[in-house]
Order: sequence, then structure tokens, then C-alpha cells
Amino acid sequence: MGEIIKKLGDINIKGQLFDIELNVSTYTEGKREIHIQNKSFRLAIPEHEFLKMSACILLARKQLEIIKGYSVDKK
Repeated sequence: MGEIIKKLGDINIKGQLFDIELNVSTYTEGKREIHIQNKSFRLAIPEHEFLKMSACILLARKQLEIIKGYSVDKK
């Protein structure tokens, strides 16, 4: 496991709390990784892949809001 650079936050998925951390990569390329983890699970994703995945999730949320006819700003 790489060295933690910064804790970015946490997320609750189906009652399970996960930490989201920015880490130094364990590979020799030296690229940074995002770790999504708790006591029983850890997912390590290269930072650039995490950013792509996050952008897709945000876009899907925005599209759903448009289809449903509401916005987070109105809540």
C-alpha cells in the first residue's frame, strides 16, 4: 500500500462507511491512487481513472435530474 497523501472524505454506501484517500502509488511509475476503503474492503484506482469515473457519475446524476424535471439547487 502506498503512503497516504490526504484523506479526501468519506462516503456511505448501503449503510457502510468508506474512507476516500489520495495515496502515493505502490507502482514504480509514481502515479497517485485513490483508495476507497473500510475495515473489510479496499479498492485502489489510479487517480486519472477515478476522475473519469467521478465525471461519469456526476453527468448521469445531472441527466437524471433533467429527465425527472428537478435540480439539486431547487431542493
